[in-house]
Amino acid sequence: MSKKAQTSKNIDLTHKLISYLMHGKNIPNLPKDVSFVPFSKSDKKLNQANEELLEIIYKEEKPVVIAEEPKVNRGSWNIIPVNF
Repeated sequence: MSKKAQTSKNIDLTHKLISYLMHGKNIPNLPKDVSFVPFSKSDKKLNQANEELLEIIYKEEKPVVIAEEPKVNRGSWNIIPVNF
C-alpha cells in the first residue's frame, strides 16, 4: 500500500474516531501527547501498513494506542494502550 493511500484511509478512520471521542463514550485516561494508530474493521492491507507504523512510533518511545474500528456502526471503538 502506498503511503498516500495509507494516509488517506487513516484520515478517514481518524475522523470517525474523533467523532466517537467527542461524544465521550468509553474513553480511557490518556496522556496529552498520545498518538492513535487506527485499525480498520475490514481493510487488511491498511491494518498491515498500520502495524508497521505502530512499531515505528513504539520505538520512538512515544505514548501510543491502538484504536480499533467497531465491527458494527455506532459500536464502541476499542482503545488499547500500547506503551504506557
